[in-house]
Amino acid sequence: MKTDTEIKICIIGGDHPRHLYYANTINNTFGLAGHIVQMRESIMPETPQFSTKKDKENYKKHFNDRRNAEEKYFGEQKLPGCPRIEISSKELNSQKTVNFIKKVEPNMVFIFGCGIIKEPLASQLPKETINMHLGLSPRYRGAATLFWPFYFLEPNYAGATFHYIVNEPDAGVIIHQIVPELDIEDKIHDVACKTVMKAAKHTVKLIHWHQEKNEWKKLKQTATGKNFLAADFRPEHLRVIYDTFNNDMVKLFLENKLSSKKPKLFDQFAENDEVSEL
Repeated sequence: MKTDTEIKICIIGGDHPRHLYYANTINNTFGLAGHIVQMRESIMPETPQFSTKKDKENYKKHFNDRRNAEEKYFGEQKLPGCPRIEISSKELNSQKTVNFIKKVEPNMVFIFGCGIIKEPLASQLPKETINMHLGLSPRYRGAATLFWPFYFLEPNYAGATFHYIVNEPDAGVIIHQIVPELDIEDKIHDVACKTVMKAAKHTVKLIHWHQEKNEWKKLKQTATGKNFLAADFRPEHLRVIYDTFNNDMVKLFLENKLSSKKPKLFDQFAENDEVSEL
């Protein structure tokens, strides 16, 4: 059933190039009613303690390569030309954001790259509030969930999940999942950037779908997975990516030298709703 209700979309997200690319993609098609921008940590994180000299080299390479990949895929991203507020992480769930939402009055919100939504903000968001999580939930939930599939030798499980927000991280009802098309020359950060680009494109499709159908098909998360914390990642984990596999995991996977089952995705646009556990 097609709806004639005016769509008013708000984005709640970060300020890194990938976050702004996502917001701009939606804004370019629909025009955002509002944008809440959480000022994130530097794209080059603070240097931790290293066990070895090689760990330090891997760490610097990893995050330098991430910055270079984002420049390659996203270029210079400017903030969308729409009403917005810029906030700190402490201000995310504050009266400041509540007042902004009340002023903008969105009927659809997409979240990508901010902290966990809590009260008093959570109850002020519309029914159609969707988090775009970089990871295939429930298998990969929490932090760095495009890194861990590579660490566990299944780069084909690097993808994105669109789900309703709940109190538990990345555990809400799923409406859609995607994985990028892998190329034999892809490295870990290529896959991450391609995931964001495809997710942004599919967000536009999801909004058009909702405008046409007035609803999304839904899948409740029942399988168990791993909820990764930011503290779970250590520089030593990069030894697997760079020392053991020379960042060639995609190539090895496509050459059938890494064994991994094909993930079963929940596809909003598929004719049937069949899906198995991730």
